[in-house]
Amino acid sequence: MDLQAQAPNPRFAKLPFHSNPDILDEICEYLAYEDEVDAADIASSRRTLLRLALTCRAFLGPALDRLWRNLDSLFPLLKVLPAFIQTDGTYVLRGAISREEWTRFDWYALKVRKFSYTRDPDSLDIAMHVYFRLAQLRSAPILPSLRHLHCPSTNQNDFLISGICLFLSPSLQTLELGGITAVEDKLCGTILYTLFSDGAQMEKINLRGKGLSRETLHMATQFEHLRELELQGMGKTLDMEVLVQIGRLPWLVDLAIDFTNSPIPHLNEDIGLRYLTSLMITAPISFIFAFLPHIATTTMETFFAIAPTTDANKTVFLQDVVARWRDTLRRIALVHQPGQQEVTVDELTLAALAPLLPLKKLTYLRLEGYAMELSDMNIENFALAWPNMDTLLLPFISAGHARPTVTSLFTLARRLPGLRHLRIPLDTGDLPAFVSTGMPHTPTHALHTLTIASADDSWELRDLLHLARRIDYFFPRLRYVHPYEAHDVDRWLQVHEMIQMYQAVRKEAVAFERARLTGALW
Repeated sequence: MDLQAQAPNPRFAKLPFHSNPDILDEICEYLAYEDEVDAADIASSRRTLLRLALTCRAFLGPALDRLWRNLDSLFPLLKVLPAFIQTDGTYVLRGAISREEWTRFDWYALKVRKFSYTRDPDSLDIAMHVYFRLAQLRSAPILPSLRHLHCPSTNQNDFLISGICLFLSPSLQTLELGGITAVEDKLCGTILYTLFSDGAQMEKINLRGKGLSRETLHMATQFEHLRELELQGMGKTLDMEVLVQIGRLPWLVDLAIDFTNSPIPHLNEDIGLRYLTSLMITAPISFIFAFLPHIATTTMETFFAIAPTTDANKTVFLQDVVARWRDTLRRIALVHQPGQQEVTVDELTLAALAPLLPLKKLTYLRLEGYAMELSDMNIENFALAWPNMDTLLLPFISAGHARPTVTSLFTLARRLPGLRHLRIPLDTGDLPAFVSTGMPHTPTHALHTLTIASADDSWELRDLLHLARRIDYFFPRLRYVHPYEAHDVDRWLQVHEMIQMYQAVRKEAVAFERARLTGALW
C-alpha cells in the first residue's frame, strides 16, 4: 500500500530529456493493472511501475501517473508529509507543514483519478484527528483531479465515513455509494447537492441500499450529462415523477433500476430513454413485459431481467425482447431472485430459451436461480448458436438431475475460442481415466475462470486427478476453478491446486527445454 510513497522526488520530473511520450504512455498503460484483476497481479503491477519510475527520467512521469492513478487509502499520500508520523503504533499528523511540503503533496495528489473509500485495515492505525486536521489545513479538495469516487459502504458506524466530503470535487464524473439506509441517505443527499452546486459534470451515479429517499432520487436525476445511472433500494419512493425525470435525461445510455415495492402500476405512457443501450431491471416479469413497449430505444445491447417472481410466460417474454432488439442484443441475463421467505426455485425449460438461439452476436448469457436440465447435446447447440460467446453462466443443477459431462468442456473449448468466463453444472460421475496426447489442447484456449455449478457427487482422489487433468488439457491458461457459492468448496479447491501444479510442471519443462536448446544448461 505504501509503494507510491517510495516514489522519487518530483523535482527530477523537471529535468530535460528527449522521449516519445506517446510510446512511453502506451508502455506504462500496458503494465498498469487495476480493475477486475486479482490483488496479486495489481501488487506486481505496482512494483513494476515503481521500478520503471526509478529506471530513468524518461519513464518517471508516465510510470508515476499510473502508479498513483488509483488509491484505496490516503496512507501513501499522507506519508509524503514529514508531519505524518507514527507514535505508539498510531499514525498522527503533528507539526507545521511548509509550502514546499504541500507542493510535493499536491504534485502526487493531482495524479489520483480514482479513489475507493473504505475503512483502513485494523493493522493500519491512523488517528481520527488526522482527517479532521487535513480538513482544517486545506480549503481545497484533497484530490483536485479526482474523477471516480467509490464508497462500497456508507455505514455511519464507521467514523471515517463523514470524511468522504474531503474528496468531493468539481472534477468528479463517477460516484458509487453502497450500503445506504435511511440514516445514510442524508449524507448521500448532501454529497449530491454539493456536487451539483459545484458544477460537477457527473456522467455516472450508482446508489445502492434500502433507504433512498425521494429527495435523493430527485437530486440524482438533476445531472443532465449522466450517461450511467443505477438506483437500487428505493422501495415506495420510486414513483412516476421520478421515472419521468429519468426518462428525460438526454445522454443516458446505461440504466439499472429496481422496482421492488414500487407503487408504480404497469406503465401506460411512454417515458423516453431514446438512446439507452443497457438496461438492468428488477421487477416481476409481468411488469417488465409491460414496461418495455414504453421505452423508445431501438439499439439495446445489454438486457438484464432480475425477477423476484416470474408471473408470465418466459418464452413469450424472451420472444418479445428478441423481436425488439434482434440486431443489437449482445448481452442477456435472466435471473430469478425470490424474496427471503421464498424457497421455491422456478422452472426454466430449454424451449423457453429457443428465442435466443438466432442471436448469433450474443457474447454474454447469464441464467441464475432457475431449475432446469441440460445435456451435452444442449451445450453443443448453445456453442453452435453463439460462436462469439465470452461469458456463459449457466444455473446450478444438483445431483439427480440431467447435467452436462466433461465432454461439454471439450465442446466449449473447441467451439468457443473467445470464452473467458464459464459457469457450468457438471456431472463428474463415472469419469474414465484421461489418456493424454502429451500436449494441451490446440489452439491454446484462454479461459480465465471456471465455476462448477453442481454438487453432491461422490468422489475419490483419483477421480479428482483425472478431472483436473482433463480441465487443464482443455483450458491450459485457466486461472481459477471455483465452486458455486458454498457447494463442495474443499473439493474444487483441490482441483484448482492440482491444475496449478500441472501448469507449473509444464512451465518448468518448457523453461528447461528452452535452456537446453540455447546451451544455457552447459
